Amino acid sequence: MPALSFVLLEAPAPVDPATVVATFAELFPGEPALVHQPAAASGVLDFRSGQLSTFVSTMPVPVPGQEADAAAVRSVSSFRKGGFTVPRHEAHLLVTTMGVETKTVAGLVRHTRVVAAITRASGAVAVYEGNAGATHEPGFYVRAVTGSDLPMMVWNGVSLARTPERVELLSLGMGQLDLPDLLLVAPASQGTVALSFFFDLLAYVARRGARIPEGETVGRDEAEMLAVRYVPSPLDEQAEVARVSMVD
Repeated sequence: MPALSFVLLEAPAPVDPATVVATFAELFPGEPALVHQPAAASGVLDFRSGQLSTFVSTMPVPVPGQEADAAAVRSVSSFRKGGFTVPRHEAHLLVTTMGVETKTVAGLVRHTRVVAAITRASGAVAVYEGNAGATHEPGFYVRAVTGSDLPMMVWNGVSLARTPERVELLSLGMGQLDLPDLLLVAPASQGTVALSFFFDLLAYVARRGARIPEGETVGRDEAEMLAVRYVPSPLDEQAEVARVSMVD
């Protein structure tokens, strides 16, 4: 399955491949160079990176159905004071990475690094990660991808449910790695702590490359032992998620 991202633009505009290549080198100086190849199809840019090929197509329309606008609430970039509302956009770049590695951590890292370079080079107003169900503020996206070897905050949207007693955080993007999403239940008073722990757990699962066995325990230190249970997703009872609770 290809890795797919939508880079939202204020208006249709061509993307300069040389600028993308130079921006990639600036953002990721220690990485193998991104190479631009002449594309067979008119209007499509072709970038090569190892065994991966990334194609960029300019679509002179917004993402259909206001899908990208609605997904902004599931980005961590919307959790800041004032939130994040997707600015008006009249076009988007369809960024598709093909290759056998796209379902791996290494392949997804490389894809999102190319997307970060395209985002910076194109002056994008937002980045919609459909497989994560989230639309991210562009500065947040670039910072998250450049600041971590596992940018879980852009790979996963977060569905947040809150009561006076508890907060529930549900990830929405682990299927990209053929892994189950995570449901973390925490006391409402520990929402910030829970969010950090939530992404630490997602990174742990991504690194191990396999689901945590039922009944195995996880925690923030050696003393904390929280059991992992598999339950139907609150959003889709046909899907199974890993549930970890800090309250029961």
